[in-house]
Amino acid sequence: MTTTEPALPQPEPEAPARWGFWGTSLWGLLIAVAFVFVQSVTYLVGVVVRGAGLSEEEMTAALESAAIDGTLEAVATLLSTLVCTAMIAVAAKLKRGSVLSDYLALGPVPWAVFLKWAGLTAVVVVLSDLTTAATGRPIVPPFMSDIYASAQPVWLLWLALIVGAPLFEETFFRGFLLPGFARSFLRPAGAVILTAALWALLHLQYDAYGIATVFLVGLLFGAARVRTGSLWVPLALHALVNLVATVQAAVLG
Repeated sequence: MTTTEPALPQPEPEAPARWGFWGTSLWGLLIAVAFVFVQSVTYLVGVVVRGAGLSEEEMTAALESAAIDGTLEAVATLLSTLVCTAMIAVAAKLKRGSVLSDYLALGPVPWAVFLKWAGLTAVVVVLSDLTTAATGRPIVPPFMSDIYASAQPVWLLWLALIVGAPLFEETFFRGFLLPGFARSFLRPAGAVILTAALWALLHLQYDAYGIATVFLVGLLFGAARVRTGSLWVPLALHALVNLVATVQAAVLG
């Protein structure tokens, strides 16, 4: 006669090693400062190089209009993506016991999961555009129209908007900040809200309506990151949203 021994309880998998609230906040502040610095220097150098021989008044006007220059926007976005994404990787690796792929949640996601979130994102985009049109606002914000019209070559702007911006912003907000905040008193829900708000503040080139829209989309991206456990989903959704916006700028702007 044989007896079956009771199965032993399996230990819970250890959570990936990550910085806590204050470590995440301090690293986040440092990366944000670097982002502003790289973007500011890129705009300044671009204006100075182009403005050789300009008068003081003309140079001042060039500096004021630099923020809506599509070429400078593309170059600044790509450079800041390279520098700041590398800083995020360094910050993650400096946490004792961390594994970069675990820290940033770079695990695979089934296609069915991605398609579900992509469908939900498509619904949100359509509803957002319908609301925008119903309130008499342009589908393509003036800022987006200006940078698209001034981008030379235009493919560089497409690369910056569809690849560069989503790569840095999602790695930073949903890959680095959100998990660190989620382990604090904020919990996952609070972390989703806070990172969506911080991400919205990055888009001060838009009016209040546009910033509110960005905040709501940020909630969707944050929820996708928490529910799927992978950064790839919000990153792909962000690229999809920016692709739609860029196509709209090309067609309607």
